[in-house]
Amino acid sequence: MGKTIAIAGAGHGGLIAGARLAAQGYDVTVYERKKDRAALGYDWEDAVDFKIFAECGLEPPKKETYSFNGDMKYYNPNLKAPLAVLSHGTGSAVFERKEIYDVLMDNAEQSGVKFVWGVEILGPVTDGLRVTGFQTTAGVVCADLVIDSAGINTPLRKNLPVCCNVDRDYGYGECFYAYRAYFNKIPGHEPDIPYEIFLMHQGERGISWTVTKEDYVDVLIGRLAPMSQKKIEDTLAEMRDFSPQIGETLLRGGSQEQLPVRRPLSVMVCDGYAAIGDAAYMTLPMTGSGICAAMRAGVLLADTVLADKDEVYSKETLWDYNRKYILHFGQHFAAIDILKNIMLCTEVEGVNFLFDKGIITQSDISFGTSKDSGGMSFSDMLARGMRGISNLPVLMRTAGALTKGGGVKKLYQSIPSTYDEKAVLKWKDEILAATPLMIR
Repeated sequence: MGKTIAIAGAGHGGLIAGARLAAQGYDVTVYERKKDRAALGYDWEDAVDFKIFAECGLEPPKKETYSFNGDMKYYNPNLKAPLAVLSHGTGSAVFERKEIYDVLMDNAEQSGVKFVWGVEILGPVTDGLRVTGFQTTAGVVCADLVIDSAGINTPLRKNLPVCCNVDRDYGYGECFYAYRAYFNKIPGHEPDIPYEIFLMHQGERGISWTVTKEDYVDVLIGRLAPMSQKKIEDTLAEMRDFSPQIGETLLRGGSQEQLPVRRPLSVMVCDGYAAIGDAAYMTLPMTGSGICAAMRAGVLLADTVLADKDEVYSKETLWDYNRKYILHFGQHFAAIDILKNIMLCTEVEGVNFLFDKGIITQSDISFGTSKDSGGMSFSDMLARGMRGISNLPVLMRTAGALTKGGGVKKLYQSIPSTYDEKAVLKWKDEILAATPLMIR
């Protein structure tokens, strides 16, 4: 024992993996660009599965620090045919991000994880095909294993050698620029369902939402390109016309952040390296939410490292982490990525048509999140075809996407059981062919 683990960035998944390894005697250090732990986390809330804390062996935040999300309503661009997604009392718990970080940081520190604050990660250090550390503004960090938890734009993944077979960058349509802010609530205008999501809001590729609480309104505006302050203000003004409960007083938030909204990396490991969290695109493609996925991945990664009794941390020994993540979670996110892409590349009139005619349904909106979900049945496809026959091109594209989602899940399920480079690259190429970037 005594092997060194260097974690780039204090992401949720990296903290989980690091704490579990440090508790078993590994020398674990996190290198983070923020100045201290108080600076971690966006100034906003996030919905997570309450069970995640028990799964990771953690005590959850105190009861008074969270609430529960309920039903949701999805609007098409013309706002005329919303779809209600009912939680039936099983909505996710809503926590302040900083409260979640407090739990993760306390656990990491108590487990023996060390932290170096205020350093920028500049890029990987390699020896042949192996990642041996990374360069920072404070110097070179050497390690037996590098865990990349440095977010969507991590300099480690972006600068890996091509021969590592890890996709280094994302494309247009695979990243949201999300403005998030909390405003005072104007009484007397509460919607029937407090969580409202607007698809292709203002006819643009992206989403917006309002979550109306007792004394404030949570607003998000997400687009595929950065937004100017004027663009944000104009969008807020239009949102207030439809949702007059949104007040003018900014209570907190107001920043614009980048979130991955694409399928996960098919290959997320190489010799001496493993990506996790946003660095591996472990988010729900419709919304960019990925805390639970990252935390669960942290458990899988730590278990894989602990099982490597020879302590080589090669792509062969790390593959079990890669494979289990894809099978347990990644295949479902990949399926919903197909629907997200078809929605974003369909013209506004086509999206309205899909909602107005009942071709997109409540089950499609949550498609890919259930282990039992798959493509459309023949009878379902036939029924939708009868409703959508007046716009056959849009119908065919949508039916193809929904059916393709089930096929993509099956393809992800065929991930090689062990790392054989020829088999892995063949599988990766099949995924790329089945999930082309649809946004242009």
